Amino acid sequence: MANKSMLLGQSAEYKIASMLLADGREIYLPVVDDHGVDMLVVSESNANSYQELQIKSISKGGLFAAISCPNPRENYWFVFYIKDIDTIWLINSMDFVKIASQNKQGKNIGKYSLSLATKGGKMHYQQDIITDFSRLP
Repeated sequence: MANKSMLLGQSAEYKIASMLLADGREIYLPVVDDHGVDMLVVSESNANSYQELQIKSISKGGLFAAISCPNPRENYWFVFYIKDIDTIWLINSMDFVKIASQNKQGKNIGKYSLSLATKGGKMHYQQDIITDFSRLP
């Protein structure tokens, strides 16, 4: 039987890749995701630089938990996708570590959690909700 969480994550990555390709962006997909980077996107303004994307997805709810971000930087972005409300957030890693809660104890110490939506449908950080990737350098 297929791992539904893994299938959701893979489908979200393909959704984001297809959106970027439709926008005319050049993307690269690493064979192995062992450094927290799911996708590289060539910068529009400088073909010699790139943006790193880490894509996180959940089927419902709004809490993204136990997220690693050991080295926040300007070219490292989080893309958060909630399937049941079909909504995408684009948050730079430097902003992410400022707004997310960092776990102080337990097995996920040092990792981050961020609530982007409530059960009632209220969405947080609406300025980071996107329908395309025009904000991405």
